Amino acid sequence: MHIKKTYRYKNVKEVERHHAGRYGKHTRPGQRKKPTTEEMARINERNCIKKLRRKIQANFDEDDLFLTLTYRAASRPDAKEARKRLRGFLAGIRKIWKKEGQALKYIVVTEYLNKSIHHHLILNDLPDGTGPKRVNRIWKKNGSTHNRYLYEDGQYDRLASYLVKETNKTFRTAGNPAKLRYSCSRNLKDPKPKIEKLKRDDWPEEPRVSKGWYLDKGSLVNGIDRRGYRYQSYRLIRLTKKNRPRKGNTGAGSTLRRGKKNAVKTGKNKNQP
Repeated sequence: MHIKKTYRYKNVKEVERHHAGRYGKHTRPGQRKKPTTEEMARINERNCIKKLRRKIQANFDEDDLFLTLTYRAASRPDAKEARKRLRGFLAGIRKIWKKEGQALKYIVVTEYLNKSIHHHLILNDLPDGTGPKRVNRIWKKNGSTHNRYLYEDGQYDRLASYLVKETNKTFRTAGNPAKLRYSCSRNLKDPKPKIEKLKRDDWPEEPRVSKGWYLDKGSLVNGIDRRGYRYQSYRLIRLTKKNRPRKGNTGAGSTLRRGKKNAVKTGKNKNQP
């Protein structure tokens, strides 16, 4: 038998298949080997990126914001002071969001090694779209903000990868006051998959796709795990008016937002993906 896990988001289904326990078709022993330290580090990084991407996808959408908060050169704090200022900033915008009847949701990353200290923040926008202005009004005493909307395609692979790799060299260091790769508001939900145990022990190299959906071919992975069993992961995306391919094309449509500017500039900053 094998286990199929399906994560469901808005217009997206993410599927993982792997063999259950000792059941299933093994590969030859020669194809199996213990991963090296470097390989394990890459595996751990991929898993961290996957976990963060799922958290973003389960709690935010294309109407929400990706912000970079920087400090004035003349008054840049150390990591400990920056954490204090960030807490004060989050407390301030939480009051505004609450006043507007909106619960504040965020994911924040701080980077400071070998570069000017700055924060990256994923934040739910206010219903009237005034979040960027409100953020800039509170943060301007510290420095500048650069605000962008999240990607319309809703996959967030590039964003999650960027945030994780930003912290690779710092999150374990003694000077990191947060001791974490990223911090989240407590009201974020962790996506839970639907788990099915299927009796057959095999599956096609390219999954079957239901009508009204298409396979994100860049997400399709067929591999062998450390025990010598096959595994597979892929993503299916619902066809909508925005991403429906034209005749002769097989990919999704543009990821640029329609009807809104792709960036709301309130300050200059080069630290962005």
